[in-house]
Amino acid sequence: MKNTHHKPKQLIEAIQRVPQDRVFLATNEAHYTYYDIAQLSNQFITANPHLIGGNCAVISDDRESLALYLPVIDSIARTILLLPKDAEGHEDAFFQSAEINYVIQLSGCQVSRIRILSKGQEPQKNEPASYILATSGTTGTPKLASYHLDALLSSAKSDINLGKDFTWGLTYDINRFAGLQVYLQSISSGSTLVVPSNSATMTELIEVFSRESVNALSGTPSFWRKLLMEPLHGELQLKRITLGGEISNQSVLSALSQRYSTAAIVHIYASTEAGVGFVVKDKKEGFPVSFIEDDSGLACQLKIVEGNLWIKSSNGCSKFIRGTLDIDRDGFINTGDMVKIENNRVIFLGRESGSINVGGNKVMPEKIESILEHHSSVVMAKVFSKSNPVLGSLVACEITIEDSVKCLSSKDLKRSILSFCREHLEPFEVPALFKVVDSIPINATGKKVRS
Repeated sequence: MKNTHHKPKQLIEAIQRVPQDRVFLATNEAHYTYYDIAQLSNQFITANPHLIGGNCAVISDDRESLALYLPVIDSIARTILLLPKDAEGHEDAFFQSAEINYVIQLSGCQVSRIRILSKGQEPQKNEPASYILATSGTTGTPKLASYHLDALLSSAKSDINLGKDFTWGLTYDINRFAGLQVYLQSISSGSTLVVPSNSATMTELIEVFSRESVNALSGTPSFWRKLLMEPLHGELQLKRITLGGEISNQSVLSALSQRYSTAAIVHIYASTEAGVGFVVKDKKEGFPVSFIEDDSGLACQLKIVEGNLWIKSSNGCSKFIRGTLDIDRDGFINTGDMVKIENNRVIFLGRESGSINVGGNKVMPEKIESILEHHSSVVMAKVFSKSNPVLGSLVACEITIEDSVKCLSSKDLKRSILSFCREHLEPFEVPALFKVVDSIPINATGKKVRS
């Protein structure tokens, strides 16, 4: 089959360029080939001609159903709004902002219901498909970003001959930017995508990925820390490891390099607003200071203003449907990420909005977490504020620890960790409250749950 490299206007075009007997989707219940998806698309169009050219919102009870039907719906819709589960309560506002005509509900790898809100428009010739995604902050005032398909595919590899050698595992929901990127990469390169149940435990996840020979995996640093805590993680034979969504500090990068020494390990800077910004391949935290120079060769431009990282990307969202962006007159978006330059490296400190005020000093939880996670006894840390009548807030933390030190007394463990923190942190940054916990929860986007 001819290996074309133009950017498709519909996902079904990308599906059709792959050898049709190749497995596209593997779930706990079934395997679907690229041919199966193409046939399902034809059947769906025949059964639902009224959806042609419509603006469709898609709500799925599970990952598997959305993975199966997204190219099918894409082949008929003018716009697709992917609703995350935590958008509950905001649906009507989303539908109105995105001018939605139809709501398609999926469950059990079937279309369970199609609700008509208003009649769709006549389809426009040669109009590229648009996707509307919710930013990760859907509480308070939800934000919606609109993307053309070619922008979403801009960073995807499209060599289907090379793609046959990769089997991707899905750890994110597809209705989030990070999950959609993994999904589109799999389609663009003609790879197989393994979609476990979103209720699967980490042990079950590893078992599924091992059984299906997954060798490419993308997840947040928090996901990777949890995976490395599982005894079964050594069963995965990984060729490609990708980190994103949170700060990738050196401790997690080094741990992955040690456990999967032959794998290519990259961390990606991306956001729903700016799209995929840049990729770091040298297995070091942060990124080279050369990335912020005019001749960096990146697909985006970067600058630092008063300690904040700003980004300008041609592959970002085409417009904001709901909400606003902090964007300057030159087209740079304020990422909200605080950074510092150290040893010719730009190091991420954390989100400006998440800082803790301790006696008038700004404390970044992510910075303290990074230090804690460098301690040999600590597997994972979560830092948060605790109200204090004198200082306003105190720094508190929860940690999970290595099995080998669980025999230590809490007093000895705390003394060791506090001594380590005092060597590497300012006095006001040293945690005042410690708690050892069995696990630190992560949310649907794979990030640490923060209040």
